Amino acid sequence: MNADSYVVPAPQGPEESETVQRSAVLYQGAGATVTRTHLLAAGRRYPVASLSEIERVEQGGLLQSRSYELWASFRGQRHRLFRCHDAREFGQICRALTRAREYAGVA
Repeated sequence: MNADSYVVPAPQGPEESETVQRSAVLYQGAGATVTRTHLLAAGRRYPVASLSEIERVEQGGLLQSRSYELWASFRGQRHRLFRCHDAREFGQICRALTRAREYAGVA
């Protein structure tokens, strides 16, 4: 079975996005949205309560541009949830995800 088959696509129509917008938005940017219940990034929607083993990965160095990645286990599979080159944006998303997990009672 494809690992992505468990991931819900991001809402497309007005009735689907209305459901997501009812949950308090903790972070919204060009690359991702974090609500109290979901992380939406790269066209995928992950329920916050179903994410575990969250890992922050920083790559690059002095001669390379840095990239920041957020990885997690989701229903038994490792997924890269988010990737960017902006440390500030990455930090904001990580903090929002931490708050969302606290709301969900899994932090």
